[in-house]
Amino acid sequence: MSILVTGASGFIGSHLCRELVRRGHHVAALTRSGRTEYIAPLLPHENFSLHTGDVNDTNLIHQIIEDNRIKTIFHLAARLPNKNDMNNPLRSFDINARGTSNVVSAAASKNVEQFIYISTMSVYSEPPSYLPVDEEHPAQPHTIYGITKRTGELCCNPYYDRMTVIILRYSGVYGQYCRESDAVPTFIKQALHNQPLTINGDGTQSSDFVYIDDIVQGTILAWDKGTPGVYNIGSGQEMSVQELAEKIIHLTGSKSKIIRSANKTERPYRFVLDINKARKLLGYSPLPLEEGLRRYLGEIGHNG
Repeated sequence: MSILVTGASGFIGSHLCRELVRRGHHVAALTRSGRTEYIAPLLPHENFSLHTGDVNDTNLIHQIIEDNRIKTIFHLAARLPNKNDMNNPLRSFDINARGTSNVVSAAASKNVEQFIYISTMSVYSEPPSYLPVDEEHPAQPHTIYGITKRTGELCCNPYYDRMTVIILRYSGVYGQYCRESDAVPTFIKQALHNQPLTINGDGTQSSDFVYIDDIVQGTILAWDKGTPGVYNIGSGQEMSVQELAEKIIHLTGSKSKIIRSANKTERPYRFVLDINKARKLLGYSPLPLEEGLRRYLGEIGHNG
């Protein structure tokens, strides 16, 4: 099977590319940045080709699809949340909304069979109306990132009758190559250096933290099953920031203490995804948080 992965050099895209190549598929990888450090082992592989360019370059997208006889597209390319989003929202719209519209329309015009759009838990209203948050929960995002990703979802709607369209809403993903500013790598770094783990707010705010291998598993299961629709892909396990910090201190054997900062948290509420739809229809089965953290620690060279 010939597959196009956009956003291929990023955290999640690089893991997905490696698994697809491992399974024997030909992967055409598109990256705007041209970075290769996460996908370096794939570069000499005969089933992997790297393309540098923008998702808004219509001619380039068409050419990649034609030259590689692409049958499936995993669309991960996105501008992630950025502190400057409020000052420059059009940059996020250009990549997350317009870029998605360009790729999905190109896919339909070139008879691509499956289009898997990677969305986010940030499309749901904040704070959520109820817990756990299922796929029927109101999608009324309050951030530039969430709004642009929700717009990307809507851009897929006209094409459901042209090809199999699947939308995956990820929760907070951690693992090798994740952003160092995220909660899990930040706490792990502090714990490994026996530094205080700093929590903004009272620590009761919670989220759904999911290991990268589970995200890749859920993404490929959705493609394998080929059932159109929207699926939450997360851990389905609510974890407060306080509990996360305590688990990481325990797993690392750290002497760190937990301290609280007067700074406000960006997400001062509880959150967890309902993943029952993915469990039932896709056979999705994520790891418990503690096991995912153990594997992540092993990847970065700490075995407890």
